[in-house]
Amino acid sequence: MARLIRNEQGKQLAFLLTQPDEVLIEFCKFAIEYIGAGINEKKCTVAAKKLGTTYEIVRSALEALVALLIDSTKLAVSERDFTTSLQSLDGINEKQIEILWQFVISKRNLVDNIMRASCQDELYFRDLEWRIEGRIASRARHTQATPIIKMKFHLDTECVSEYREKLDSTPLPVTEEEHTNEQKAPVTRRQVLAETNPVMLQYMIQVLEKALIEARTRRVRNYVKPSHG
Repeated sequence: MARLIRNEQGKQLAFLLTQPDEVLIEFCKFAIEYIGAGINEKKCTVAAKKLGTTYEIVRSALEALVALLIDSTKLAVSERDFTTSLQSLDGINEKQIEILWQFVISKRNLVDNIMRASCQDELYFRDLEWRIEGRIASRARHTQATPIIKMKFHLDTECVSEYREKLDSTPLPVTEEEHTNEQKAPVTRRQVLAETNPVMLQYMIQVLEKALIEARTRRVRNYVKPSHG
């Protein structure tokens, strides 16, 4: 199973593990509000004052709880695996693990529905156009001009196979009814324009290559598989 608790997340949760169980329960309720309506800065400030800590610590602990709920839902983690993962946290006891498990299992359907709804507007890469622009030479410039790479990303909310795209590229006779239906169909495609310089482009390529390598690891596959099941 993929690692459920990351190092930074464990540090953020450590604050809650030193608090009474009632505080942990309240933070779990607070985390549900966070998912539905975003961060409530006023509540975070009041909680920080009551607990004698800072706003940043309260917010970090809250975000760690939200991440725990989302990751547990994505992985469809069992109670046994959940318990084993949380036992690695310093200072956690059985009662706290039980509270966190009830928090996760009671809101799993809610989080799953939210994630499915958010994926409906997810944009998929379809095509890319690019060109390089730059001044070759000029007496007015004392330094060499940096070329600019301009890109047009073709995106789509509908995930279409590249083979289907090629097959559909050959126009066929269209009836009047099909033409009318096509005009009524929702527009799913989008175009995004961007420009960058060679240094930043090289950095972007390195990041994407690293992401592709990471996507092949078992940890990432374990995250992706449950969310599409």
